[in-house]
Amino acid sequence: MEKRLAEVEISKDGDVYLARIILPSGEVINLENEDFEEVLEQVSNDLNERFSD
Repeated sequence: MEKRLAEVEISKDGDVYLARIILPSGEVINLENEDFEEVLEQVSNDLNERFSD
């Protein structure tokens, strides 16, 4: 059965990429970086820390 781990929203405000991770508990993690690849890496690292077995 599929289990939702998180929702990820990515947007851009000027020169800054913004990532919002929304967890099923309602917790929201906001990340930002001027480099798109870096913000994706931040998202990946955060989710990996939370959900890796």
